[in-house]
Amino acid sequence: MHRFTLAFLLGVLLLQFFPHLPNAYWLVVILIGALLFRKSIYMLGMTLGFSWCLLVAHYHTSWQLPQDLEGKTISIKGEIASIPEESRFNTAFLFSLKKINDQSAHGLVRLTWHEKFHHLYVGDQWQYTSRLKQIHGTLNPDGFDYEAWAVQEGIRANGYITKSDDNKRLNHFFWHHPLDRMRQSLKEKIERYLPSSATSPWVIALALGERHGISEEKWEVLRNTGTNHLMAIAGLHIGFMAGFMFFLGSFVWRRIPFLALKLPAQHAGAISALIIALIYSAMAGFSIPTQRASIMLFTFFLALFLRRKLMAWHAWSMALLLVLLINPLSVLDASFWLSFSSVALIIYGVSARLSPRGLWWKLGRIQWVIALGLVPCSIGLFQQCSLISFIANSIAIPFVGFLIVPCCLLGCLVLLFSIKVGALILLFSDKMLSVLWMILSYFSHLSWASWFPAMPTYGMLITATIGVILLLLPIGSPGRWFGIVWLLPLCLYQPKTPLLGEMRFTLLDVGQGLSAVVQTKNHILIFDAGAKLGDNFDMGESVVVPFLHSLGAKKIDMLVVSHGDNDHIGGAAAIIQQFPVLSAKTSVPNDLSKIRATYCLRGERWVWDNVTFSFLYPSQDNLGLDNDSSCVLKISNGSQSILLTGDIEKFSEKYLIENNFSDLPATILVAPHHGSKTSAVDSFLEAVKPVIVLFPVGYRNRYHFPNPSVIEKYRDLGALQYDTAHAGAIEFLIPATQNTLVPKLYRQEHHHYWNLF
Repeated sequence: MHRFTLAFLLGVLLLQFFPHLPNAYWLVVILIGALLFRKSIYMLGMTLGFSWCLLVAHYHTSWQLPQDLEGKTISIKGEIASIPEESRFNTAFLFSLKKINDQSAHGLVRLTWHEKFHHLYVGDQWQYTSRLKQIHGTLNPDGFDYEAWAVQEGIRANGYITKSDDNKRLNHFFWHHPLDRMRQSLKEKIERYLPSSATSPWVIALALGERHGISEEKWEVLRNTGTNHLMAIAGLHIGFMAGFMFFLGSFVWRRIPFLALKLPAQHAGAISALIIALIYSAMAGFSIPTQRASIMLFTFFLALFLRRKLMAWHAWSMALLLVLLINPLSVLDASFWLSFSSVALIIYGVSARLSPRGLWWKLGRIQWVIALGLVPCSIGLFQQCSLISFIANSIAIPFVGFLIVPCCLLGCLVLLFSIKVGALILLFSDKMLSVLWMILSYFSHLSWASWFPAMPTYGMLITATIGVILLLLPIGSPGRWFGIVWLLPLCLYQPKTPLLGEMRFTLLDVGQGLSAVVQTKNHILIFDAGAKLGDNFDMGESVVVPFLHSLGAKKIDMLVVSHGDNDHIGGAAAIIQQFPVLSAKTSVPNDLSKIRATYCLRGERWVWDNVTFSFLYPSQDNLGLDNDSSCVLKISNGSQSILLTGDIEKFSEKYLIENNFSDLPATILVAPHHGSKTSAVDSFLEAVKPVIVLFPVGYRNRYHFPNPSVIEKYRDLGALQYDTAHAGAIEFLIPATQNTLVPKLYRQEHHHYWNLF
């Protein structure tokens, strides 16, 4: 069973490496191949897994928003398909399309509505006037792939609802999405009757699996302590509740002779455990971890009823196979790997062992196995490994499993019948959470709490996994400590840095904003930090910081923030929080209050590793002009040069022509003001004479950057043009000698079938 399941998983994974989906007609050929290789369990499993995933992927991508409708005002009809997420500024939800402009359509779209006076219910049918665009996310080295997440969720477009008298509810049927309606009702009751606190959103997360409204700072605390698996309904919580109900049900059943004669107490306990597991999984919306836990419990209890001995690996394999049959694209979700990896480690690490002596090892053995075993997985998925996770989880797991989760679940169930009693139980849960949160916050802020290695290759992650498997062998096994040798490549790996006189320049894809990283042999400079898009998301945290970790950066030698617009300074706080910044230059030092920053004034010049950096603008007289005070930085290694211009406009460009004409020629130009028509003076472009022009822009941005007239000007100069919306991150390794520069376009080099282009 487990051999077929693993082969099926490999077949599913194989499809994820395809840049484009094979034609559906290939299914016939593949299935014929499966019949030919039916005697080989591995080939049969792989071909069936590949075929099933290909079929599901074609279904998920069968509808796409027509390009000619992108950005246009259209009428859509359908029903709300998720619990609406309300914030201070808008309401966001998934919408199941039925019609677009009275033409049939199908697929999920993510909508945002800025009107606050409508209370929305999941399952209601609505007609909206909206503007949509195809799914498009930022693509960067070791960054989050939004397009991959969207395709496995079935989301095919996103957009917003415009003001119109045609926005109206068409139907309200209580039997549509009944489970999510119940969850929404519970969520609203908790929000209404539980006093707001720093930890109250976690009560909702533990009760219903809804994590909207939890800030990035709070997630960072959990990642640093290795406890992020505890703050959402997962298999661990299902296991705790099922185990509790199993013993409680068995205990009560034994004390009622009439019932004990009808059904064995063990069977009664198993039924009660399965019921509570299904209830709790339903409250979480049957997420992947709860699916896995429920299937495994059902398999074990079925074996109990049939009086059959069942190996743990068989239950794990059955859960894995069923989850892949439900949605094979779930392999694109980190929770899939964390959930099944952790259970596999527990089975491997505690099965076929002698019972350890001492209370400490009996309580801490599983946690030790998970803490060590998930190191490669954590680094591969999150670029970090918590060094404090064993201690933090030893405190948090009993706290959450035996106290907080039962109270959350009990409070929600009681809330359906008694508001006061249910709210009191939830308040107790919140107070317990606040105590735990103080402990976790303390651990999180320890300087050695987390390890951020340079992002290793897939080969190093595989060797590290082999090392972990060896280290978790039973005591006395030959070659057990040889696992340390297999872990050494992961621990000692350092990515290659540029040679003396070389520089690596990366224009990151931060949507409608700017962030660039310049690396020399021993130094790193960041020019701008992208935008902060809300309390829970900013480009500094989600794009720039992971990229710096992938380089193995331990410090930032200089942070340059060109000016104070959000799309340039918004992510700076997250970067400053993660890395020591040795020097900061900006035209708005008062806006960088967390560090000591000085003005980026014309005439400043320094040399790192035979690479020269110099500010060309602004002068002391040009401060306080918003865009026209942007820092302008030129970087040169003698043979090639880069000109970073921020958001300067025509006034600044004319000033540079008059005062720095001889310094303007550059090989690479990051277009002023994202290619706005308020920039690009002809004489300035002729002075720079760029070979390559880069536009840091967002896909279908509301400003319509870069402007067509500006694109035409650069085309007339004969310059090659790239933009981050279509190319993703753009990287150049610039040698010390005069050579033709070849860009690495991340979207092109790492294209998958779910990516837009």
